[in-house]
Amino acid sequence: MRENVNNKKNKSNPIHLPHIPTPHGVLPNILDQYIHSKWPQYLLQCFLAIVSLFLILIIGDSVMRAAIVVGVASSAFTIFVVPDSIAATPRKVIGGHLVAILIALLIVVLIQVLNINDSRLILNICAAVSVGIGIIIMVVTNTEHPPAAGTSLGLIIHGFDWSSVIFIIASTLLLSLIRIILRHRMINLL
Repeated sequence: MRENVNNKKNKSNPIHLPHIPTPHGVLPNILDQYIHSKWPQYLLQCFLAIVSLFLILIIGDSVMRAAIVVGVASSAFTIFVVPDSIAATPRKVIGGHLVAILIALLIVVLIQVLNINDSRLILNICAAVSVGIGIIIMVVTNTEHPPAAGTSLGLIIHGFDWSSVIFIIASTLLLSLIRIILRHRMINLL
């Protein structure tokens, strides 16, 4: 009897894995294949990002001019400190910043078309919403890159201008090119 109990203890129990849904099959290389099972969590986390950024923007809007540069600098940090991270891949770096630029452009155009008063409060709300929308679009398109949040935020708060857009695109292209060329020589530093 005792031998039977010991045998049961020695047998390896199969590891319980959480349910992983099957890919949806619609544009699997562009869209997150598991998005359909996680929409509530995505929306909740995007809403939390909007609310928290709105509160942060109300409190500390004196340093917003630096947001664009900080976004690019954070991308550089990701690429050079954790080059093997999925967030450091060119698709995520370039794609994330492009999504952020497009969201900022759409919100700025919407503000102008609807002739919305561009008070500081309205700009703060729009900047927070741009980050929240950017998060969900980056997740859906598999271009998640956290530093890109600073791009949309900065383009709305500082003012959308094409020289900033060119700076962001050129910077992300250059950083990604450097990562591609030097990746075999870099290691994760964390």
